[in-house]
Amino acid sequence: MRILSTLLLLSLLSLPVNAQFIPGIELIQTDDLGNGLYAFRYGPYRNIFIVTEDGVIATDPLDVKAVGPLREAISDVTDLPVKYVAYSHSHWDHASGGQLLKDEGAQFVAQRECLRNMSETRHPDVVLPDIVFDDSYSIELGQHSLDMYFFGPSHDDCMTVMIAKPANVMFVVDITSAPTGWEMEYNPTMAEGYLYNMVQYLRAVEELAEREGVETIVSGHLALGFNKKGMFAQPATGPIDAVREKREFWEILFAAVAEEMAKGTSKDDVADALMNSPEFKAEFLDKLPPIGWKKSEMNILIRRVATYTETGR
Repeated sequence: MRILSTLLLLSLLSLPVNAQFIPGIELIQTDDLGNGLYAFRYGPYRNIFIVTEDGVIATDPLDVKAVGPLREAISDVTDLPVKYVAYSHSHWDHASGGQLLKDEGAQFVAQRECLRNMSETRHPDVVLPDIVFDDSYSIELGQHSLDMYFFGPSHDDCMTVMIAKPANVMFVVDITSAPTGWEMEYNPTMAEGYLYNMVQYLRAVEELAEREGVETIVSGHLALGFNKKGMFAQPATGPIDAVREKREFWEILFAAVAEEMAKGTSKDDVADALMNSPEFKAEFLDKLPPIGWKKSEMNILIRRVATYTETGR
C-alpha cells in the first residue's frame, strides 16, 4: 500500500488539471476556514491565503503547475489582487512558480536566509523575495495579518511558521503534518535537515502557539488516512498537538540512539540494534503510521542521528 500511494503521488506530474490524482481524492481543493482564511491544495501540496478588504495575502506558490489553479481559486473568492506572497522556506517544491503573482504586483516576503539560498542556488522559476526579516515580521492588510516567525534552522535554514489573524490558525510546513506528528520524515537523506535544532525549534513553536492561543494548524502537505475502503484525504486543519507529537518523535529518537551508542554500539550498527529492539519498537516504531515508513528509510534516519550524536553540530 505504501508503494502504491507513493506511485499515485508521483503520477500527479502527468495529470490534467481536472483529474483525480488518487482515486476518490480531487487534484485541487479549496477550503474556507473562516475569517477570510482559505486553505488551497494542489495534489499533495497545500498553502493558505487570506482575503481582506484591501487585497490578498498568499503563501507559498508551490510550483509552476500549481500557481495557475491557485490564482483561479483566489479569483473564485475575490477579484482583488494578490498584494503579498509569504515564503515558508526556500525549497523549490514550495517556493517556485511565483512569477504569475509577481506580474500582478505582489511583493514577496521571506526570512533573510531564504534570500541568500535563492540567490546563491538559483532556480528559474523562483522569485526572489522583496522583503526580508530576521526573527519575525507581520504582513498587515486591511483588518487581517499574517505573522511570520523564525526560530533558527530546522527542515530548512530559513523555515518560518505563520499565524493568520483574526482566524488565529497556524501554517506549518514540512516540520510536522496534521492531524498527527507521528509521521516519518519524507526524505531522511535531506542535507537541509538541521538535526541539532529540531527539538528546540518545535518547542519554540509550541510556546508561540500557547502565547497566541493557537489551537489549529494547517499543514503544507496533504495527509492521507486509510480505512477498509482505501485512502482518503484528511481535513485541511488539525490540532496543534501535532507539533508536540513531532517534538516527541525527535526526542525519543535522539534518546534511543544516544542510549544505544552509550552501550558501545558503533554508529554503523546502531540502526540494526534499534530496529531489532522490542523496547524501541514499542516506544517509537509502533507509534508511526503502519504504512507511512520503510525500514530502509528508517535506517538512514537513525544513521544520520547516530552521526550527529557522535560528531555534534
